[in-house]
Amino acid sequence: MKNNTNSFLFFLAFAFLSFSCSQQRNYDSSVYNKMLSVNKLQKEAYAHFKKGAIYKSEETVVSAIKLLNSIPQSSFSIQTKTGLYNHLGRIYRNFGNRDSALEYYQRSLELNNNICDSIANINNIANIFSDQGLHKEAVKTLRVIHNKISKLDSCDGKWEVIDNLGFNESKLKKPEGLEKMKIALKARIKDSLFEGMFSSYRHLSIHFMDRKKNDSAEYYVKKAIKIARKIESPFFLNKALYLKLKLRKDEEILKYLFLNDSIQNADKQTENKYVNKKYDTTKSEKKALKEELEKERQQRKALLFAFLGGLILIAAIFFILLQRNRNKQYTLAQVHKTERNLSKKVHDELGNDIFYLMNQLQTNPASLLEKEGLQILNGLNEIYVKARDISKKYTTINTDNGYHDELLSLLNSFGSDTTKIVTNEVTSDFWQPVSKLKKEQLYRVLQELLTNMKKHSEAELVGITFTKVKKQFIIKYVDNGKGATRDELLAKNGLGNVENRIEEIKGTITFDTNPDNGFKAEIRFIQ
Repeated sequence: MKNNTNSFLFFLAFAFLSFSCSQQRNYDSSVYNKMLSVNKLQKEAYAHFKKGAIYKSEETVVSAIKLLNSIPQSSFSIQTKTGLYNHLGRIYRNFGNRDSALEYYQRSLELNNNICDSIANINNIANIFSDQGLHKEAVKTLRVIHNKISKLDSCDGKWEVIDNLGFNESKLKKPEGLEKMKIALKARIKDSLFEGMFSSYRHLSIHFMDRKKNDSAEYYVKKAIKIARKIESPFFLNKALYLKLKLRKDEEILKYLFLNDSIQNADKQTENKYVNKKYDTTKSEKKALKEELEKERQQRKALLFAFLGGLILIAAIFFILLQRNRNKQYTLAQVHKTERNLSKKVHDELGNDIFYLMNQLQTNPASLLEKEGLQILNGLNEIYVKARDISKKYTTINTDNGYHDELLSLLNSFGSDTTKIVTNEVTSDFWQPVSKLKKEQLYRVLQELLTNMKKHSEAELVGITFTKVKKQFIIKYVDNGKGATRDELLAKNGLGNVENRIEEIKGTITFDTNPDNGFKAEIRFIQ
């Protein structure tokens, strides 16, 4: 049974896990193709941005998000959308639209599950503050995550946080800023993180430029230009060359840079209106996006509840099977116990009597034939009565409509020429509300009381009455036998088993007996 139970549980667990996994993999070919297309668009958007094609990058990201919204919710869609939202934030930051940039960084942050996934979002939010000259806010934002990841080795973006924190501390003229930027640069060189190296070189050149240390600033600018050319990024190269030109003391170049900045800012404002008109979300779209995020949260919650529900179901089935197995083992144990008791009873009572009778027949047959053979007849009759009692004790009881007749048959079987059994009349439906278990236990209790009477009390009259008060059944037993003390009853006559049976049906039994003063018992239980 145990092996079958384990096999069945394994099957259930396997089926449940297979079902859960199938929910994640249940895509048809068209959905799978959409996933591949989204992945392709995401890579293209990043490549466009790297080459400086910012508008093309934005257009590609928006297309990827629209396509992503048309496929079923999954870990892939959540993770991909996180990256796309973060990239939109970078795009709008480059446009100078800081409010939109913050909005998309925040959306990406809400979809992330752990601290490592949140690094890029928090870093970028700090960059918005830095762009606005709010370096204290940037430092405050970065220090929160810096304290959490400083001891972690496996988080992507760790050195970006340290570098940006150092850069903003440098802007606040804190000496520890330079140390952090150098630590980040060393780690990026070691791991060949080229884009990170560019960021470090750029920040260090600005640091020394702010302090009029142009030789050091020019050294890091050259490093930045070299890296930008190595990774073939016009966007990065443009930023590096801009710094190189700023280091020149030529007034014409400085005027050009100032005018170029002004023109670019004006162009960005004009282009930004176009971008906002084409891509910015309206109030209704924002509401739809919020509803989408809420839907994603609900779907995650539903998946979690489904998983927990499955575990509870498996646990419940396991418990039921375990309980059934225990019940079966208990039933088998009871059967074996009954068989042992029956065997012992047959051997001790019937076997000994038969052996005694046979022995008398062999050694002194004349004595058994005295008084016209009454002794041998009496001996056989006693053996018959004991066999009948044993049969009744271990046979199945009719607890259905014939229960009343079964009970009367039990009472009558204990009557004899020397013992009279009397009881009151009850209607045919008297026992109908009583459960089978309670009927069976009551039968066994009365059987035990009558057996005790037959063996020990020498009673001439036994009275048993059955009454019902509302839902309570009351059974009274009384005989005029020689009685006994309570200790004698429990020790010698086995009435402790009677109390156990009554307790099992949540009833009560009280005894009233004294030597030479008969025996009384009252049983009460609720139907």
